[in-house]
Amino acid sequence: MNKLISGLFVFIFILISGCQKEDDSTFNNTLFHENAKLKCVFLYSSIDSDEPISIVEEYEYDEKDRISRVSSPMYQDGVIVGTIKYDLYEYNSEGQLEKIMNYNANSNSQTGFINLKNYIYTYSNDGKKEKEYIEYPQIGSSEYSLYKYNNNELTRIEKYGNDDDLESYVVNEYDNEENLIKESSFAGDNRQLSYTQHSYSNGLNVQSDVYIGEDKEHYREIFRTYDENNNLIILQSNELSMFSSAMSHVLKYEYFEE
Repeated sequence: MNKLISGLFVFIFILISGCQKEDDSTFNNTLFHENAKLKCVFLYSSIDSDEPISIVEEYEYDEKDRISRVSSPMYQDGVIVGTIKYDLYEYNSEGQLEKIMNYNANSNSQTGFINLKNYIYTYSNDGKKEKEYIEYPQIGSSEYSLYKYNNNELTRIEKYGNDDDLESYVVNEYDNEENLIKESSFAGDNRQLSYTQHSYSNGLNVQSDVYIGEDKEHYREIFRTYDENNNLIILQSNELSMFSSAMSHVLKYEYFEE
């Protein structure tokens, strides 16, 4: 959730962006069409808040309705004055996401932005994602994750560092309807770090609970609300541990209505 840090304590009085809201009650009653394209993600301090704190992300699409750019506005005195960062999406000849290039605002750059991170994806012959390679151009470092499958279910994700040593891995478990119900995270030496339990209603992930440490402390709970066409419209994340470095927050999602 590091995307939420920017502008977290800024209260928005004016939103001079393509994503604007005049009335939060109107937003809550909007029914977006099925498989609607995501337009904006708004950050709220609580589920009862009427005014957003900030716009977290804005989405743009190419002529094939694929995500082409995701940007995060920069604020000054509650007003959008520019872009703090953006990601550019590239696709291969098969239409698969091949690369995401991350750029952050930097006053020392001639363009005003600097390329900090790139995500590069490779796929198997049957279209499954096999590898996510992450490079850091400014420091000459990299890391990667390998994706392992069983009966078409993603069962294990292994993360390797720049020295090719296994740093951590995640084991996924599914129910009989092929819903992901548990994600267990382990260190490279097989110590369990955390696990996340997912709950479903009508095939939709409505709740996720995160537990950490040897004592399996209930660290975070996440609730998701959908509209009648199964579009995610509200995500409420509650931090339950006094040791958490994150903050409880609410995200609300707006979609293109065309």
